[in-house]
This record gives sequence, C-alpha cells and structure tokens, in this order.
Amino acid sequence: MKIPRTEREIPVDRAYKAIKEMIFTYQLVPGQKVTYQQLAEKLKMSKTPIINALNQLAKEEFVLSLPNRGYFISELSIEEVAEMFKIREALEMLVVEESIRNQDPQMLKEIEKAMMAHRQYKFDIMTRRRLALDATFHLKIAKMSGNKNLVRLLKHVFEHIYLRHRSEGISPKRLVEAPREHQKIIEAIKQKNMKRAKGLVRKHVMTGKISTIRGIQRAGEGVNF
Repeated sequence: MKIPRTEREIPVDRAYKAIKEMIFTYQLVPGQKVTYQQLAEKLKMSKTPIINALNQLAKEEFVLSLPNRGYFISELSIEEVAEMFKIREALEMLVVEESIRNQDPQMLKEIEKAMMAHRQYKFDIMTRRRLALDATFHLKIAKMSGNKNLVRLLKHVFEHIYLRHRSEGISPKRLVEAPREHQKIIEAIKQKNMKRAKGLVRKHVMTGKISTIRGIQRAGEGVNF
C-alpha cells in the first residue's frame, strides 16, 4: 500500500501522501496526537499544505480533528470494524460475480502472483505489510471484474480497516489460515464456481472481522501473544 508520488505534485498532495505513508509505517499510530508544526518540520514543508492535508485526512476519517485539542490519528472502534466488514462483504460478493464473468488468463496470473507474494512474506506477527499484501490479492481479483469504481470502493474500505488499528494484535494463526483461504478462493474463481467462491469469500471476510475485533480487544487490554 505504498503511496505513489510524482515530481509535479502540488504541496498539499505531497503532504497528504506523506502523512498517510507515516500512518502505514507506524511513524504515526492510532490515538496519537499530531501537530502541523511537528509534521512541517519532519516533512520540510510549510504549515499551509500540512494543515490542508490534515483537514482532508479528517474528512476521510483517517485523522480526527477536535476543537481546541488538535489532530489525532483515528482509531477504529469495534462498531466501525463491524460496519466496514459488512460493506467489504457486500463489495466482495460483487467482485466474485463480475470477476468470474470477466475472467482473464493474464489477470489470473497477476492474482496468483499476488497470492504467492502474500504467502511468502514471513513474519512472526501480523504486520501492516502483510495486511497490504492481503489487500493487493483481493484488489487484483476486483480489477479482473473490470469495474473501476468497485476497485476504488474496496480499496477505500481496506485502507480504513488496515490503517486505523494496530495489526500486531491479530492472532498469528491468520498468518497460516489466510493463505490457505486465498488458495481455495482463487481455485473456485478459476473453476467459475460462483456459489462456492461466494461462500469461501464470505467465510474469509467473517473470519477476518472476528480476528480484527479480537485484535483490537487485546490491544486495549495490553495483551501480547
């Protein structure tokens, strides 16, 4: 989920992407207070694009802006997790339908490549990088649907789920389980077995929701694996 940059970007866009990258890499963590002065100094930018970027991130709910208190990196509540995963499930059902209808050999190769990248990333705990690779796998399937708006909406949901909580609270069991589930999903899609593919994706999303909620609860209790 690396944020791309170009040389011609206007300052506010550059600030926006830089701050989002800092959230992704845990330089800024959920619940942390941030000031535009500190960010301006770190990013070597003036305060105006920093403030505008923070306000844009606040509109997108990645940052919380509180009157007379400042800006904070948003934390995902358990209620929001349930809502986000409900939206994700609905979107991924559409993804299954349209990706099977528009199945493409070259895109299938890209999906399998993304699946292998996720499987081969080895770490003892769940990291943001691992979650980003998981999102890439699902977004590749969405891309095969040929529906750009569906891809955009699903990416937005993934960013909120993965950037607004501490991933290390998720059970390490998911490091083993998720790749197996990915394999079954792609096999069902290749076989154009829509009923089985939908069932597998629905179970995969539900398991992800439960593990994310439990991870947030563990983080709140200060429990480590």
